[in-house]
Amino acid sequence: MNKQLHKNRCRNILKQVQDGMTTTRHRNTVILNSFQNLIIVSFLFIFTNSFSQTITHGPIVGAVTSTSVKILLITDTVNRSEILKFDKRLLEQDPIGHICIFIKGSGIESLLYDIVGSKIYDSLDWSFMLKNRVIDPVKNNVHIFKFDSLLPNTTYEYTVNLPFFEGSYSTGSFKTFPTNYQPTNFSFTLGSCTEQHHNDSIFVEMQKHKPTFFLHLGDWLYPDNFKEDKFYYDENLEHQKELYQKRYEMPNLKTFLQTTPMDFVFDDEDGVYDDFSKNSYTEIKMNGNATEIKEVPYPDSLRKMAIKGLHTFFPSYKEIEDQAYHSFVYGNAEVFFLDTRSTRSPNSEVFTKTKSGKYKYKVPKGHTILDTAQMNWLLTKLKNSKADWKFIVSGVTFNKSYKQVLDMCMRVQNRKLPNGLTGAYVATSLASMWFAFPETQQKLIEYCNDNQIKNVIVLSGDAHTAGIDDGTNAGFPELMAGGLAQTNSKLVSIIKNTMRLNLWNQGGQGINNSNFNDAFGKVEVFGKDSVRLSAIDKYGTEICHYEVKNGFLPEKYNIKPYNKIFPRHKIRSTIRLLKIALHH
Repeated sequence: MNKQLHKNRCRNILKQVQDGMTTTRHRNTVILNSFQNLIIVSFLFIFTNSFSQTITHGPIVGAVTSTSVKILLITDTVNRSEILKFDKRLLEQDPIGHICIFIKGSGIESLLYDIVGSKIYDSLDWSFMLKNRVIDPVKNNVHIFKFDSLLPNTTYEYTVNLPFFEGSYSTGSFKTFPTNYQPTNFSFTLGSCTEQHHNDSIFVEMQKHKPTFFLHLGDWLYPDNFKEDKFYYDENLEHQKELYQKRYEMPNLKTFLQTTPMDFVFDDEDGVYDDFSKNSYTEIKMNGNATEIKEVPYPDSLRKMAIKGLHTFFPSYKEIEDQAYHSFVYGNAEVFFLDTRSTRSPNSEVFTKTKSGKYKYKVPKGHTILDTAQMNWLLTKLKNSKADWKFIVSGVTFNKSYKQVLDMCMRVQNRKLPNGLTGAYVATSLASMWFAFPETQQKLIEYCNDNQIKNVIVLSGDAHTAGIDDGTNAGFPELMAGGLAQTNSKLVSIIKNTMRLNLWNQGGQGINNSNFNDAFGKVEVFGKDSVRLSAIDKYGTEICHYEVKNGFLPEKYNIKPYNKIFPRHKIRSTIRLLKIALHH
């Protein structure tokens, strides 16, 4: 196709888009009265070869800031053109496929460009387009666009259109974040563990709350639900893509993401294998009342592939090359999204088998949940943050008092508990949490205390249940929301009602209620005044809540000796757990 013919075809497409958006334009006029600025972005794919493309997944909006956004979509065939960015070098090329962009908004007249630089509809400075670029090559049928130079706190609507395939288009909207560190009222939602692949009804309720953004804390992909081959999905990028596609196909989540930006970092059920660490994963097996614990090494290429898959098939912030952890600012709040899996020490190295066949729990020096690079990044970010509220997002539970639960399980390690698992099995599972990495946990809490870093709140998941602590037991105020679509573990209920430990002192699932439904976490920020934490089930029932007032500072954290157990504590806890075991 020659360039003149291509330009004529683009003009026709523009006219079709304009005619088809008459109603939309009228609606946008109303919206403009409220938001002052509105831009409609349309990605128009024009192909000069014989095949046509269809949008199969997305668009997915992510990595939103006050001035930028990423939009990801997946198509059914590979665009053979090599599109890296809107760069002047491309003006001299004539790639097989062309991408046209239609922009319309307040103060900006209609514009249609194709990527070879032919200005189809002359109305806007080309320099604007140079700031908006495709950030990744088109590979694996995945297209990621990044738009810079947007206006803060502004609503944008977009349309993705493949003009040569009737009906192949998608629409959505997003709102850029306010100017950094500007006090504001807003809310967002969070949660983890969506194993039930065909039941995503919780996103129907979540959407009713109109969150500014949604944080998925991990255990979203669940690769072992689809393939028996243990490492299949981390072997290559094409296999990784299959996982993300399955998630983008979920109907209620798909609708939710049309208007809500999402952020995500993998947990163990997304990456290499269950309970994986930097170089190995923990394998736990039961044989009657006996428990075998061992660490199984794996090639580092699998861990790297999980990180690469995240940045290839999800519109991630990608703050640090080849790492998953990152941060972003919304108004006067800053979010620090950690990777608590791929840089940690092996979970099972805290257990040593004695001659009697029992396990001894002792944490070796250097046993950390974050490696030195990630830990230094977090501490520096916290210290330099200008935000009033600082949210640490962790894939696993932070609560430092869970050490008491592990001690009780270890004392009856060869007995089966009501859930059918031995005490040693449960203790090993608990050892993936922050308390089992006291060196890291103590350093974080005391650093915040020593440097007067106030208003740090932890958001966590993984536990298949929900609970809230005001910081008395957890170290920081913590909202744990670990059961978006998963059979409830009832762990919060068991700890409070059976073990008589009040580790979630602001309530949770099974504490003064019998609500074990799928649930998500909600955070409401009220400027500088306070933050309200709540857990809400998929029917809209609030399970528990707590309001954090401005000024919270964690207390000093002292690690207790692991082997020294006072007799009265030993007797009391052993009696409690024997009752549990006998009840089973």
